[in-house]
Amino acid sequence: YSLLVQKIITTIDTDLTADLTLNVLAGKMNVNASYLSTLFKKETGNTLTDYVNEKRIQHGILLLHSTSLQIQTIASYCGIPDVNYFTKLFKKKVGKTPKEYREIFLKGGKKK
Repeated sequence: YSLLVQKIITTIDTDLTADLTLNVLAGKMNVNASYLSTLFKKETGNTLTDYVNEKRIQHGILLLHSTSLQIQTIASYCGIPDVNYFTKLFKKKVGKTPKEYREIFLKGGKKK
């Protein structure tokens, strides 16, 4: 990846709870938002928003596996303060709600 895209990825991976909108990230890097959007999509194959959401959902899965935190708390730790939006996004990416996912994981964990 180009240095700019590497910096963006590092920024996202470092703090998922930050404001990671295209305009904010472009401002931090002193580049035009549409330029950043085009470059990011060209180099990664994903839109910036999809990349951020993917990382947030991956972090949510990790927290569902490793903690007993409430879903609402997990959502905010993933940078999505609206638990309903988090649930909708999670279901779209994973195919199950966070609650359903955790229940299946816990049942699977008990069988081993």
